[in-house]
Amino acid sequence: MASTIDRIAVAKQRGQGRKMREINTKIQQHMSEVRDQLQEVNRFIFKHPEVGFREKESSRKLIEVLKKHGFQVVNPLGGMETAFSATFPSEVERPHIAFLAEYDALPEIGHACGHNLIATAALGASLVMARIIPSLTGKVSVIGTPAEEVLTDSGKMRLLAAGVFDDIDVAMIVHPHSQAWLDKPFLSIDEVSVHFTGKSSHAASSPHLGINAYDAVQLTFIGLSFLRQQLRQDARIHWGDLKIGGAKNVIPDRSSATISVRASTDEYTQAMREKVINCIKGASLMTGCGVTYETFQGFRAMKYNRILNGVFAENMRRLSVTIDELPQYGMAGSTDMGNVSRVVPSLHPFFKIGDQAVPHTVEFREAVITEGAFQATLIAAQAMVLTAVDLLTDPVLLPKVRKEFERT
Repeated sequence: MASTIDRIAVAKQRGQGRKMREINTKIQQHMSEVRDQLQEVNRFIFKHPEVGFREKESSRKLIEVLKKHGFQVVNPLGGMETAFSATFPSEVERPHIAFLAEYDALPEIGHACGHNLIATAALGASLVMARIIPSLTGKVSVIGTPAEEVLTDSGKMRLLAAGVFDDIDVAMIVHPHSQAWLDKPFLSIDEVSVHFTGKSSHAASSPHLGINAYDAVQLTFIGLSFLRQQLRQDARIHWGDLKIGGAKNVIPDRSSATISVRASTDEYTQAMREKVINCIKGASLMTGCGVTYETFQGFRAMKYNRILNGVFAENMRRLSVTIDELPQYGMAGSTDMGNVSRVVPSLHPFFKIGDQAVPHTVEFREAVITEGAFQATLIAAQAMVLTAVDLLTDPVLLPKVRKEFERT
C-alpha cells in the first residue's frame, strides 16, 4: 500500500505534468498569434541585407517590434549602434535566459547564411516567453548581436568585453542548415595580416635591381600549401585580401594578404598561427623583402553543454523533429558563439530548412526565404521556449547545466 509520502509525490508529479501541458498549449497558441508579425520581420530583414556593424534597418525593425510587446530596450549597446538588449519586465532577476539574434548579411550575396531566420527565431521565442513569463520565475531578454560574419571583430566579442553577458544564466541561438544537428563542430579561428616591402625596378630593363614583394607573398602561399600536408584533419588554412602595388611592367615593391587558420581547439589554432608566421619569415629571407605582420585572435571553438543539448533535443523530438547524425569530416565553420560559450552555458543547434543547399551559397539564400524555412524556424523557436521553460521550472536542471559548464 502506498504511503502518504508516495501519494503526495505522485500527486505532485501529476500536477506538474498538467501545468506543463497547459504551458505547451499556450506556447503553440501564442506562436500562432505572432506568426504574421514574425513573417513580416523575416521578409523585411531578408529584403534589406546589411553587412556587419551597418545593420541599421534590421536592428531598428527588431527593436520596434520588441518595444510594441513591452520589452525595455537598451540601444546602442557595447558601443555599437546596431546592437541592443531587450528585456521583458520581471520582478525576478534570476534565472536570466537570453535569446540571441543575428541579422548581418554577407557582402554581395545577402542573407546566404540565413541570419534573417536566426533573428526571427530569437524574436519569436522572446515574444512567446513574454506572454508566459508571469506564470514562471525568471527573466527573459533578447540580445541583438551585429557582425557575426566579421571573423576577428564581431558584435558578440564586443558585447562580452562590455560585460553584457555577465548576468545571464543561459544563452540560446538556433541556426538554419541543410540538416538538424546538435553539436556540429565550430572551429577556433585566428588571422595573420602580412605586409611585404620590396624595391621597385623596371621589369624588363633592370629586374636585377628590384626586390619583388609579390614573390614574397607567393612564396608564403606555397609554404602554406606544403604545410597543409602536416596538419590534423580538423585544421584549415585559407587566405584572401591579396593586394599588390605597381604596374605590370614594374617589379612590385609592396604586397599584403590576410591568412586565416582554424582548428577545433584554441591551442592547435595558435600553434598553426606560429607555423604561418614561420612561412612568412622564410619568404622574407628568400626574397630580401622587409616584412611586418599583425595577429588577430578571432572566434573561439564552441564549448557545447551536454545537459543543455539534451534538453533541447528532447524538445525537438516532442515537436516531431529528428536530429541528424553528424558527418565524420567537414561541415565545420566558426562563430562568435564560441566566445560566448566560454562565459555562459550556451546552446547553438542547427535546424533543417532543406537538404539541397549549404550556407554561404546563392542556393541557400533562395532557400531561407521559403515558407518551409519559415515554418522550420517557428518550430526551432518553440523548442527554445520549451527549453527555457524547463530551465525555469525544474529546480535541479539549471544547477546541472552550470555544473557541466564548469566541468568543461
